[in-house]
Amino acid sequence: MSENILLKNHQNRLKDGRGKGRGQIYVPFIQASDNRAPSEGWITRSLGWKTRRIHHTLSRHEYHYLLVQEWSDLVVDIREQYPLDFDLTTKIARKLNVPHPHLNGENVIMTTDFMLTVIQPDGKEMDFARTIKPVNKLTRRTLELFELERRYYLELGLSWGIVLEKNKPMNLIKNIDWLYDTKELGSRDGVDAELVSMVSKPLFSLLSMNSTKVSISKQCLTCDLELGLMPGTSLYIVKHMIANKHWVTDMHQLIRENKPLQLTLGSSYDSISKNYA
Repeated sequence: MSENILLKNHQNRLKDGRGKGRGQIYVPFIQASDNRAPSEGWITRSLGWKTRRIHHTLSRHEYHYLLVQEWSDLVVDIREQYPLDFDLTTKIARKLNVPHPHLNGENVIMTTDFMLTVIQPDGKEMDFARTIKPVNKLTRRTLELFELERRYYLELGLSWGIVLEKNKPMNLIKNIDWLYDTKELGSRDGVDAELVSMVSKPLFSLLSMNSTKVSISKQCLTCDLELGLMPGTSLYIVKHMIANKHWVTDMHQLIRENKPLQLTLGSSYDSISKNYA
């Protein structure tokens, strides 16, 4: 029997520490640099709000799901491209009498799109495995693999579920994407914590005066002029304050820069869609 080169390569990834750890030290089993052909032809690398490491998503749907989990106050850790134990998946595949996941005829290590750590009502943390799949990708083979994955997590005693694209809170996703890079200061020259501290209160007051009549872009340009800021600074600070939930708006209503934006002061709150968790 010829050597399974792909499986050996996958096992070497595990030896190198992939799929292990939590938070900032977790290393995804599959990374953008692996030259894996991504779904829909694109890959994203995003600096995580929670983990402070680069997240590797392999499809548009995975990226959208990542954004929603970043926004949720209940999710405290996100581990994408999470590997499953090869011996156990092989055993379960035999029981189900279905082919094990393979590529070009060679068995490979199976992965789950996301492993989330979520705070429960009692304050305890619990792990949830989630697989992301568009409805139009639900083939008979896909359903076989889902059943394998379901049995796997059933044996481990962990929650597993499928997230379908039809449940996407698209307005929330677009809004998070719009402000994603502004959560941490540093992506815009001249804007630091000291400036935000000095400007945020008068900026909020100015924005509140015409929040139902004037577009957010015009309001922010007016604020830049009145406060002596470089054009675009006020809009950047608005995004930063919303991203950190210091200022609150209805994130399920699509934010458009050419439309008014109503803001209130508020503490952090959880805005995750219950159907997309």
